[in-house]
Amino acid sequence: MTFQMLPCTRRAAMGRLLLAGALLCLARQPSALAQTPPVQPPYPRSGVVDRITWDWSTLRTAAPGSDLWPVTWAKDDAIVTAWGDGGGFGGTDHDGRVALGFARIDGPPEQLIASNLNGGKNARHQASFPKKGKVGGILAVGDRVYGWLNTQNRPWPDVDQALIWSDDGGLTWKKSDWVFPSGNGNLKPSTFLNFGKRLAGVPANCGRYVYFYGQRQGNASETFIGRAPVDQLQNRQAYKFVTELVNEQPVWSVDAGKAMPVFTDRRPNGDLASVVYIPALKRYLLSSFHKGPGELGLFDAPAPWGPWTTVAYEEHWGRMGHAGQGLTCSFPAKWISPDGRTLWCVFSAYGDGAKQGINAHDKFNLVRATIKLKH
Repeated sequence: MTFQMLPCTRRAAMGRLLLAGALLCLARQPSALAQTPPVQPPYPRSGVVDRITWDWSTLRTAAPGSDLWPVTWAKDDAIVTAWGDGGGFGGTDHDGRVALGFARIDGPPEQLIASNLNGGKNARHQASFPKKGKVGGILAVGDRVYGWLNTQNRPWPDVDQALIWSDDGGLTWKKSDWVFPSGNGNLKPSTFLNFGKRLAGVPANCGRYVYFYGQRQGNASETFIGRAPVDQLQNRQAYKFVTELVNEQPVWSVDAGKAMPVFTDRRPNGDLASVVYIPALKRYLLSSFHKGPGELGLFDAPAPWGPWTTVAYEEHWGRMGHAGQGLTCSFPAKWISPDGRTLWCVFSAYGDGAKQGINAHDKFNLVRATIKLKH
């Protein structure tokens, strides 16, 4: 750390000279003002992935004013996504604004075509949740699309979480008559584990289950995992949660109160951890923003419950400046290359807008990434 000392004049006050002298003295003692060491990631480095690089020349944005943007690979080869507090594609923060809307994306990432399905500007169907509700996780299972609905029935983050689903590709939605209730310490599912198109390509050791992630309300450092059979996702009694790992194998229980965290970061990381399976690498990739703008963590594991290792732990990812906070970072399974090394990241952030670098706040953002393996 260095100091730029202001020039002194004959009329400088004695107090100012004394202060300058004190600062100079401290500057000559590195131990007194040592730089803060970089924050260490919560897990050791990956033994499979050497690094991930981002090609910011490929960045494109859309839908100003709309945030979140979880993604899933659905029927008709479409990517179905959801946004909050905006007009979606073609809209703005004021034009077509709804609390929650749904859209579809067709085509390759370089030439995508996007349209609003439910809510937003020129949508095919009116909004099912025009005034309240947010979706941070979405999943296609066969011809049905599921989402975790933050009902916003109470001040954030003490809210009920419900399950919603669509049988027509995202045009219309139904809601469960049960919720994961609000209350400090209660588990709140927020995101799904995504595999291939319509939940294809699930490894044999994962069985015929839908997996989801969430946190306990009031604890932003621990992430839990649960699952339900693919044909019983609407049955709350069919849900089970990992309560312990024995030789890295999960033990499941219907009691959410006994669930143990499968991912922990002492730096608060919100409840929107996104996980996708990369078949070519046989690895699960977890992405989560920790506290601060552009502070992104990427982790990989051989199973949905870990053990996790660190791919990257960024402190200034995306050059997003000093305002706001990263929200979501998802890798659509449709846009992962056959060798698993080229991915496209859909990400979102909120805040007052960056004062420098990339303004990624309250938009649909898309950028290409490349994975380099160690062997």
